[in-house]
Amino acid sequence: MAYSDAQVSVPYGVDSYAADMAEYCRQMGDAVLPVSNSHYRAEVRNAPEAGRYEVCRLGDGFFIRFAEMTYPEPRSAHFRSPDSLHIYLASSGDGEYLPNGGTPLSFEAPSAVLIIEPAGAPPAEVTLVGSMRYIYIVMHFDALRALYADKVHDLPALLQDVLEGGAHSTNGWALPLSAELLRCLGDVQTCPLEGHRRCLFLKSKTIEIFCHALEAFDKSDCLQSTRFTKSMARGVLKARRFLEQNFISPPSLEELAAEAGVSRSTLCTGFRQILGQSVYDYIRDLRMQRALLLLTERDDPLIQIAYAVGYIRPSSFSAAVQRHFGATPSELRQRSRSSSA
Repeated sequence: MAYSDAQVSVPYGVDSYAADMAEYCRQMGDAVLPVSNSHYRAEVRNAPEAGRYEVCRLGDGFFIRFAEMTYPEPRSAHFRSPDSLHIYLASSGDGEYLPNGGTPLSFEAPSAVLIIEPAGAPPAEVTLVGSMRYIYIVMHFDALRALYADKVHDLPALLQDVLEGGAHSTNGWALPLSAELLRCLGDVQTCPLEGHRRCLFLKSKTIEIFCHALEAFDKSDCLQSTRFTKSMARGVLKARRFLEQNFISPPSLEELAAEAGVSRSTLCTGFRQILGQSVYDYIRDLRMQRALLLLTERDDPLIQIAYAVGYIRPSSFSAAVQRHFGATPSELRQRSRSSSA
């Protein structure tokens, strides 16, 4: 049985990071060896778990964690790092990343995963199990902009859209695991350097991993296939932005395709390849996100909220909420009130 005993939020600034992580390690009972104020190693002594990990803050909004850990039972934590790009790379172990209300993304090794978490997304549940050997990188969108400076147009089209504010829900993609990525993982795990040289080495390797991951992302099946073109990407992203403004009364697929400048089949195929879900599923998720906000922050009658998010019949609204969140609208509202009391 998986157990969850951690709520992990990644702070943006280096200074706040040092204090927060020191307190986190103290609570977890790990034996910590500081390398600098924002870089440390730890030996895990929470039986039956065993292993070691290292965390290095490379700059504001930019950090790497790598580990060799054994989890005899599934270990879960709720993880939050808004407005960030995540890269997970593993050569052994298993697990999954589960966005709130989203589709699970497998961490079964060997694997490489890229995740985009926008601001306002609920914490995702991360579960790991087995003998893990992995690298986890988080890069805030501001750090990504700084890294690319005036070359942002060289990023994949989807990431360009993200930096322009086009991401409103957490998305993740499995990437092809290249020999270069595996080599980088080994280089990081076996680095013999110490002190500041070690930090510089980790920064260079982190950027190398980031570049290889973006290359894999650019060429992966989710973004490249015989049916995939840049015009498809532009059409899907345009359709997504249109739906974000019109999900209460969405157009038909034919009307949406015309608005996006692509065919209906291209639109449907592109949504599944690029966003990992159908057009209808995307509309449902937008409605549920808005419904959750109205249920937890306002006291409007349920029938009024149902109409406000596009449901004509309150019974259909209640059934949709139950399927999506595993609770009725009234139960969600009551939980919100109880937690804020």
